[in-house]
Amino acid sequence: MNATRFSVLALAAALAATLTSAPAAFAGQGASTTYLNVRSGPGAGNAVVGGLNPGDVVEILRCNADGWCQIAGVGMEGWVASRYLTAGPEYPALNPGCTWSLDVNLPEPQFRATCPPGVEPPPPPPPPGDLACFFAEPSFGGTRTCLDVGDYAQLDPELSGTFSSVQISGEARVRLCTEADLGGTCMDWLESALSLDPRLDDKSMSAKVYVGYLPPPPPPPPVVQSEGSVELSLNGRVDLDQGDSGAAGADIWWRPQGGGSQVIVPVNGAQMSLGDGDDRGLHDCRAERFDATPIDAASLTDGAVVCLKTNLGRVARFSVDTADTSTLTLDFVTWADQ
Repeated sequence: MNATRFSVLALAAALAATLTSAPAAFAGQGASTTYLNVRSGPGAGNAVVGGLNPGDVVEILRCNADGWCQIAGVGMEGWVASRYLTAGPEYPALNPGCTWSLDVNLPEPQFRATCPPGVEPPPPPPPPGDLACFFAEPSFGGTRTCLDVGDYAQLDPELSGTFSSVQISGEARVRLCTEADLGGTCMDWLESALSLDPRLDDKSMSAKVYVGYLPPPPPPPPVVQSEGSVELSLNGRVDLDQGDSGAAGADIWWRPQGGGSQVIVPVNGAQMSLGDGDDRGLHDCRAERFDATPIDAASLTDGAVVCLKTNLGRVARFSVDTADTSTLTLDFVTWADQ
């Protein structure tokens, strides 16, 4: 995986009153709670180089233990008193009863949420940028794993089948799928969700975090009824529904025609279409115009593909692998009813 992954543990229930964000969340956004002087250095004795209005959002670059933080934003860079900073808009305000404060008495400054007794604190904020954080429990509970923009064709074993909610930041969007390589059942999330759809809850095996729009997930590949090779003797018949040679249930008949030529003829209500002879799959063969016109076998020895509708109404295709005056070998595939 080229994309970066962050994994952190959600807080234990013992921290019910306060919540500490993961260190990776530092250097995120903060907001001014008042009219605030921006100074050239940490301390009230330094020159004022600008000012913040209540609600101005800035990037917090670093803080010191004396209660000052270096910030950048709204056209300036400088130092402000940390006690007048609160969490910026990237932090989800899931519970307005909780208040944020900046703790600078740590190896790295971190925001803390203080909530009234019995009120569940909001989840830790994600690292800044376009990414998605997945949680092992609904409502952003349990273990948290943050995925950067990129493809995750196979989630690590400890993550597979564990996602129950998702928190999205920046412009990120998410596609989760129940099988590796973005296969199986897939669904997209354009915004955070307290719980995943039951079809993906604890069932995600691969993921894509992206920005912008994606086409809908591709449909599953068509189901094959039968396929392989079948060998015919002159005047032989073959049932392409079952891949068996013989007259019973036959769809095509290889027989001689006047002038020394040999033709393939649809029988028992089956129909064929040579078209331009290009290689075609189910979708293209289904769109062909079928009829009962025989096809000269000699015209198929260059690899031309024939589409066919069997006598049971299934769509098939075949081509000539080898041919001589007495033996014809066909490669074929017949798709199940769609």
